[in-house]
Amino acid sequence: MNVAFRVEADSSADLHAVNVFGELDQATAPQLRSALGDALGVAETPVLVDLSDCGFIDSTGLSLLVEAKRRLAEDDRRFAVCCPDPDVRRLLELTGIDEAVGLFDSRDEAVAALSDRSAA
Repeated sequence: MNVAFRVEADSSADLHAVNVFGELDQATAPQLRSALGDALGVAETPVLVDLSDCGFIDSTGLSLLVEAKRRLAEDDRRFAVCCPDPDVRRLLELTGIDEAVGLFDSRDEAVAALSDRSAA
């Protein structure tokens, strides 16, 4: 499955979701950086990065996730990543980013965790 890279953002009063499709690498990272910048500008809403349709991620993409988490934490905002792709998930786990950013098996699990006001 070779999906053309794109980033789609979906914002509501309760959540700002950034959906990544295709391969996230140095060439495509600026699109995600821009979408995350927009998400950071949405006051007080949690941010979800959905990598369900992302088949590859390199160190540039990984660093964007860590940076987004760090910046949101500074504002006491929640952040999560969902990723059912086993190869991408393995990379997130090997690098420890899964624990650093909050990794979930499904979008529904991530949304539920972000909606739980007692979790942070």
